[in-house]
Amino acid sequence: MKKAWISILAVGWALALSPLGSVAEAQPKAVSIGTHPIGSMFNIIGNAAATVVAKNTAIRTTVKPMAGPVAWYPLLPSAEIDLGVVNNWDAEKGYLGQSTYQRLSEGKGFPLRLVAVTIPNSISLVVSANSGITKIADLKGKRVAGNFPTPSLQAQTEAILANGGLSFGDVKIVSVDSPPGGVKAVIEGRADASGTATIGMPVIEELNARKGARFLPLEPARDAVKRTNTKYPGYPVKVMPGPGKTGVDKEMYLWGYDIYLLCRSGLAEESVYQLVKALWENYKDFGSIHPLLKEWTPDRFVSKEARIPYHPGAIKFYRERGAWTGEMESLQKNLLAQKP
Repeated sequence: MKKAWISILAVGWALALSPLGSVAEAQPKAVSIGTHPIGSMFNIIGNAAATVVAKNTAIRTTVKPMAGPVAWYPLLPSAEIDLGVVNNWDAEKGYLGQSTYQRLSEGKGFPLRLVAVTIPNSISLVVSANSGITKIADLKGKRVAGNFPTPSLQAQTEAILANGGLSFGDVKIVSVDSPPGGVKAVIEGRADASGTATIGMPVIEELNARKGARFLPLEPARDAVKRTNTKYPGYPVKVMPGPGKTGVDKEMYLWGYDIYLLCRSGLAEESVYQLVKALWENYKDFGSIHPLLKEWTPDRFVSKEARIPYHPGAIKFYRERGAWTGEMESLQKNLLAQKP
């Protein structure tokens, strides 16, 4: 009898100390998604993902709007936040523990894994249509809402100004809490332009109703693009007027970058698998939530330009669908090797 109890205890300790026993996590019944504040495209994407997942899986979803990843990244290790919507810059810096995330993560970086690339975000500065401002260079000496709590948003504003040959020193910077807050500053007359404004933001509709809205076009010439890329990684995107593109009154170039749906690395593999499966198989539902989400198609989920490693649950699904290539396997190894 004594030997039997010793054997049972030995097996129990072996399981507890094994890699599986120490890191495996039970599949949660509910997940929370961190986003930027309500009114941002990031919040819209988070709500779209939450809606599709809740409708097509047994997983309950809750979207938690906050002041961007600076607010919800620290909640990932404790599993208070499970997934989030961020830009490529914040994802990379958060993963590596660089920039402002060095202090927040004590230099270790946060446990981030990519679930899917969503849509390309198209941004520029936005002004009221009755302001007389038609190009970025016109902002010299003007008030620009661009001092955001999230460093990437500030970098984006600097990038757009650089495209027009300006810097922060050439304008009067107005501090705001978020991109929607910047547009509200324009509406209220506290700023002449708002930085990092995104096509499709609901608050742009409010500006348009009150004063008219106008996105300022970017210069796609090589030197201008180089200046922009120095401040924030991305690419010029040609945008045409159309539904969901209030403020774009003619064909123009804006600055584009990828938006990620990511998760904490410890989220159960089966949960992530089911999440990705639901998003992939029901992607046509995105367009009914917002016109710009029609661009969130399965061919965008896996990207060779990814800046953080994918979650194993996502990789499992992508392999089954033939979307995970040898090139992606090499990229995954390189990204994992960036952290000890």
